[in-house]
Amino acid sequence: MSLIAAKIALTPTLMWAVSAASRRWGSLVGGLLSGLPLTSAPISIYLALEQGESFAAEAAIGSVEGLGAVTLCYLAYALCAPRMGPVASLCAALSAFVLSGIVLHGLVRPGLWLATAIDVPAMALVVALCPRAADPDAPRRRPRPPRWDMPARLAAATALVLMVSGLAPTLGSGLSGLLAPIPIISWPLIAFARFQDGVRASLDVVRGSAQGAFGVLAFYVCIHLLLGRTDTITAYAVSIALSAACVLPWLFVGRRVRAG
Repeated sequence: MSLIAAKIALTPTLMWAVSAASRRWGSLVGGLLSGLPLTSAPISIYLALEQGESFAAEAAIGSVEGLGAVTLCYLAYALCAPRMGPVASLCAALSAFVLSGIVLHGLVRPGLWLATAIDVPAMALVVALCPRAADPDAPRRRPRPPRWDMPARLAAATALVLMVSGLAPTLGSGLSGLLAPIPIISWPLIAFARFQDGVRASLDVVRGSAQGAFGVLAFYVCIHLLLGRTDTITAYAVSIALSAACVLPWLFVGRRVRAG
């Protein structure tokens, strides 16, 4: 099965699961799950299998740079959402992604470790700017979502996946890596949360996505260091495990905060 065919089947399933988790446990958990490398990891695996391990390892550097652009996109939304309407704040966030991507990848090219040093404090700042609701698990009275809600989410996420999958193989390792961490699942989740549940819910998604980005960063750094030094299966297994290990503690931290 080709990557595009796999993503047509996989992306709606992941989007449905994350959306269902968001409805069941709140927007913060949905954002945290959407921040995992649910789509970027398959792209990296595809690059390793089709273009070679060295190509995928170099693409990981571009992905770390791209993750900085994604984080600055979240930062722009966190700053604009409380002060602007939904369309304006979403456009500002996407503009921040494009501009920071051009600067970080096209002009500065900071490399793996400098990009990591930029990403970590930026992600921490996004988390700080999106404080948790007093009780995110408290039941909310919400109107039942319209019938078109879930199909629209699935279509939006799948369309973005197909766009990235179609462009990445032709752009080289740097630009392919830059496209890989685009938050294909979290962007639609943020938009739908904003339009349906307001600013607070969308900021919960952003916070969870920024927390999940620590795991994405760990995944790409590990991939760059391991590919070519160990077999492909081991490299990706260790990288995915490390990514999960960086994300899961956020759930326990949240529970301790609520318990206190």
